[in-house]
Amino acid sequence: MNEMQISVESVDSLTRRLNVTVPVSQLEQSKHQRLVELAKKTRLDGFRPGKVPISVIEKLYGNSIWQDIIEKCLQTSLLAALEQKALNPAGQPHIELIKAEPGTELTYTASFEIYPEIEAPELKGICLERLNVVITEADLDKVLEQVRSQYAEWIEVSKKASYGYQVTFDLVFSDSEEKTRRDLQWVLEEGKIPEGFSALLNSSAGETLHVSFPKEQGSDELHLAKLEVKKVAEVKLPDLDNAFAKRLDIKEGTVEALRDQIRKHMQIELDRILREKLKAQVIERLMARYAVEKLPQGLLAQEFQRLEQDIHKKYKQQEGKEKIPLSEIEKADLMQTARRRVKLGLLFNVLIEKHHLQVDETRVQQHIDQLANAFQFDQMVRDRFYKDKNMMMGIRSSVLEEQVIDKLLEEVEYTEKVAQYAEVMNLSRENHIANTEGATV
Repeated sequence: MNEMQISVESVDSLTRRLNVTVPVSQLEQSKHQRLVELAKKTRLDGFRPGKVPISVIEKLYGNSIWQDIIEKCLQTSLLAALEQKALNPAGQPHIELIKAEPGTELTYTASFEIYPEIEAPELKGICLERLNVVITEADLDKVLEQVRSQYAEWIEVSKKASYGYQVTFDLVFSDSEEKTRRDLQWVLEEGKIPEGFSALLNSSAGETLHVSFPKEQGSDELHLAKLEVKKVAEVKLPDLDNAFAKRLDIKEGTVEALRDQIRKHMQIELDRILREKLKAQVIERLMARYAVEKLPQGLLAQEFQRLEQDIHKKYKQQEGKEKIPLSEIEKADLMQTARRRVKLGLLFNVLIEKHHLQVDETRVQQHIDQLANAFQFDQMVRDRFYKDKNMMMGIRSSVLEEQVIDKLLEEVEYTEKVAQYAEVMNLSRENHIANTEGATV
C-alpha cells in the first residue's frame, strides 16, 4: 500500500474528523534523501569529506531526521487530504498522532469545523431610506463660525460675567486641608456650571464670593470655600477676512477660497456619514433576511477573544490601569457581538464568492492616502502602512468589505427623504458618542 489513505467522519453538522495514513515507504524515501544530502555535507574524523557512510549518518542523526520528516509530512499530507476531500476548515485543525514511530507508517486524525452552507444572499425587493441633504449657505456660515471660534482670543473686560464669558479665579478652602487652587479658568455655559458655583454668574474682577458645594458628587457633606475672582474675559473671534484665510494656509488667500475649501470638506464628511447610514441599513436587512443556524465555535471563540483584548487594551489606554475581569453579563453581551460579527463575516464571504470580488488596489491606495493625509509627515505614514503586513491586511479587508456593500446597494431600491445638514451631523455625533461609550462594555 503505497498511497496515502484518507477517510472523513462527520462528527456533527459542522465538525469533521479526517483520518490520514501515510505509507512507510513514502516516509523512508524522504528519510533516505535527507541522509544522502547530510552525508555529502558531514565531516567526521577518519572519513574523507562527503564519504561518511549512510549507516553512520543514520546512527548519529536518524531520530532527529525522522522527527523533522514527520512534522513536514503532517503539513503537506494534511493540505493534500483537505484538497482531495474538498474540505475548507474554519480554523486551525486539531492534530492527534496515532502512530509515528521510526520505521512505521504515519497515522493521525485532524479534527476541525467547516464553514456552514449559506444561500448566496441577495436583497432585491428591499427598500432603503436615502437621505437627500443639501449644504446651505447658513450651514456653511455656522461651520465657519466654529472654525473662527477655534482661533478665538479671550479679552479681559470690566463687565460682570455672564454666559459665554471666561472667569479666572482662585478657589480657597475654608474648612479643610485642601490646597488652594489658583488661576482656575472656567467658561460659563448654561446648564453646565457645577453645583455651588452659580455665584460666578454676574461676578466681577476683584470680588470675593463665599460658596459651599458637595465634597463628592451626590454627597450631603459640603465644602466651605471662597472664590476670589481675578479676571473676567469675553471671547473675540478673528475677523472673517483674507488675512484669516492666509492664517489657515489657504493657497489663494481669499475668503471665497476659504469658503470653497470648507464646503468641500463638509461635503466629503457628509457623503461619508450618508454612506455609513446606508451601510448600516443594508447590513441590518442582510442579517435579518438570512439566518445561519449554527456558527463555527472556533471562529466565535477567536472573535470573542479579539473583542475582549480590544476592551482591555482601550481601558488601559484611557484609565492607565488594567480592567477587572468581565462580569457574566458583560461576557454575554460580548458574545452576542461576536456572534453578529462572525455571521456577517460568513455572509460577506459568500457574497465575495458570488460576485467573484477581488481587492481593488486603486481603492487600497486611495484609502491609505486618506489616512496618511491626516498627518503632517504623510509620506512617512504611507511608507509605514505599506511595510506593516497587519496594517495592510486590515486596510485590504476594509476595502473588500466596501466592495461587498457596493454590490448590495446596487440590488436594493430607495425612497428619498429630505433632511437638514445640521440634523444629520448632530445625530451622527450622538451615535458616535453612544457607540464609543458602549465599546468599553
